Amino acid sequence: MKPFFLLLLFAFIQVQLYAQFSYGGGMSLNKFFNTQGLPNQRTTMPAIHAHLEIPRSGDVTLYGRFSYALPRANYDTITSYVTGINNNVNPYILAVNSRYKTSYFTLEGGNRYYIGNDYDNGFSGYGGSGLIINIGQVVKSYESRDVTGAYSWEQTHQVDPSEIIKGRIFNLGGYLQGGLKYTMPAVGTIYADVSLNYLLLANFSNNTAASTEFISPLYFNFAVGFKKDIY
Repeated sequence: MKPFFLLLLFAFIQVQLYAQFSYGGGMSLNKFFNTQGLPNQRTTMPAIHAHLEIPRSGDVTLYGRFSYALPRANYDTITSYVTGINNNVNPYILAVNSRYKTSYFTLEGGNRYYIGNDYDNGFSGYGGSGLIINIGQVVKSYESRDVTGAYSWEQTHQVDPSEIIKGRIFNLGGYLQGGLKYTMPAVGTIYADVSLNYLLLANFSNNTAASTEFISPLYFNFAVGFKKDIY
C-alpha cells in the first residue's frame, strides 16, 4: 500500500498549492477477459471508488481514483478434505467444497482533458491516460458444511496445516479513459466513464494467488459517480 500513501501525500501537497479541487465517488464495474470459457457474467467485479481532481488549467486536470473491487468467487468449485482436530472426532475425514475468492484495491492516476466546456462548467466530454496499480488478495474460501450437507465441520475439523489459503497479486499497467460529465452550478458534477486497462506486469505471491479467474492483460472498467467542487 506504500504507493497509495505516497499518492495521498502528493495530492495533499497539490491541494495546498491550488485553491480549487474536486472530490467524490461512485460505483464501478470491472470486466475481465480470459480464455477459460467462463460465462461472461462470471468475469465481472463490482467496485466502489473515491475520486480526486485538481485543475491545472480550465480544461486540464490532475486526476486520481482509488477503488475497492468486492470479493468474487471463481466459477469452478474445488473439493478438498478436512480432518478431525483429534482422533475422537467421527467421521474423522470430511469432503468440503471451496472456491477461490478475489478482491482488489486499485489506484489510478494521470492527466484528464476536457472537451466542449471546462472542468467545472456545464456539459462536456473528457479523456485521459495514466498509470494503474492493482493490489489483489485471493483466499480459498471453504463452505461451512461438508459436501453432503450433513456436517458442520468448522468447530471439529481443520484444513491441512501445510495448505496456503491466501495469496497476493500485484499488477502494474496503464489506462486509456473517456467519459461524459455534467456540472450543475452550486450542486456538483455527475460523471460516467469507461477505461481500457492494460497490464504490463502481473506478479503472484504463490499458486493460490495464481488460481484467480479475475485477471487478464486487458480489461474494462465502467464507472458512474458524483463529485463536488471546492473553491
